Amino acid sequence: MTIDERQRRKHETADGYRILGSYGWGDDGAGHISARDPEHTDCFWLLRAGVAFRSATVDDLVLVGPDGLLRDGEGSINPAAYFIHHPIHDARPDVTGAVHTHTGYGTPFAALCAPLVAMSQEACAFHADQAVFDSEVLDVLELDTGHALAAALGPHRLLVLATHGLLTVGATVAQAIGFFLLAERAAEVQVKCPNGRVVSDAAAARVYASVGAPSNGDDVFAWLRRSRLGS
Repeated sequence: MTIDERQRRKHETADGYRILGSYGWGDDGAGHISARDPEHTDCFWLLRAGVAFRSATVDDLVLVGPDGLLRDGEGSINPAAYFIHHPIHDARPDVTGAVHTHTGYGTPFAALCAPLVAMSQEACAFHADQAVFDSEVLDVLELDTGHALAAALGPHRLLVLATHGLLTVGATVAQAIGFFLLAERAAEVQVKCPNGRVVSDAAAARVYASVGAPSNGDDVFAWLRRSRLGS
């Protein structure tokens, strides 16, 4: 572990919050991006409560321990972030970043309690790499709920949460954010064109090899940084 790696993850997290905020997501305080700490691997960084997504900085991030208490930084957190993200990071040591927020298309799509269908290039990024959490649970302020979410996610990169929206994970924070944007675009296609043509599994698998490559999540994040943040 190096200080540079921690700083890289924190910068990606802060930039990720501002990217989400540039779409108007999180304006009501709902949603979170988490980044596993490279040294204290049972802890993760979050944006402290009360900071608008679009104005997030590295200095606004706090380190949350496995008990939900702060290990670094001052303030408080959205408690739902702990109950959702801690079980996922605990169950998936391969995951560095996780993203969830309520969006204009991901949330209504999730109300269908169904996986994304391969009717767009973006949807193919989740071919055989997604799961659905089909539950009436509206309150996520329990660890049991978080553990159920982690179990439903399994080894996949996308979880469709009935009543809540989309959640993505990645081996880097950048990947989790990049794939979250692809999932939102795929959900938009399906909401706007529910009877669109669905491509075959074979075709979706071929596209997954490129758009589903982990590096594509990093690339999408890099483009988002340029286009949404000008950096």
